[in-house]
Amino acid sequence: MLSGRADLGFVEGPELPGGLRSKQVADDELVVVVCPTHPWARRRRPVEVIELVATPLVLREPGSGTREAFQAAVGTKGAGNAPSSVLELGSTAAVKAAVAGGFGPGVMSRLAVEAELASGALVSVAVEDLDLHRRLMAVWPSGSSLSPMAGAFLKTL
Repeated sequence: MLSGRADLGFVEGPELPGGLRSKQVADDELVVVVCPTHPWARRRRPVEVIELVATPLVLREPGSGTREAFQAAVGTKGAGNAPSSVLELGSTAAVKAAVAGGFGPGVMSRLAVEAELASGALVSVAVEDLDLHRRLMAVWPSGSSLSPMAGAFLKTL
């Protein structure tokens, strides 16, 4: 965006880079998901944040918006502990496959796992006292106006 090679971009992380204007285009929520045979899938009470942070998770790679949003939400609620990973993967599809394969709980966008939750391939797990909502933002360089096509696209969003 800042180099001028794109007119419009999208950010899902909690921090916006400097030099960009933004507009919220959607709301999302991160969810903790497990395969149907995982013990948490049958759990009647929410997982505590301390337990979640102590459990090796299937996570997106460092620097991904999903991972940054999750780590920011956990923050001090994890008693100063950062979430640990059993796997770090570079795509949503890879995280879904690993969680469905039983490698461990994962943290993903609810929008990305709607079909798997509806079919029962993955199960959403409640986490006590943790807000995992996030804003999805359109971004463009501060010093320039949007091209007519980018402006029309943003307007339809």
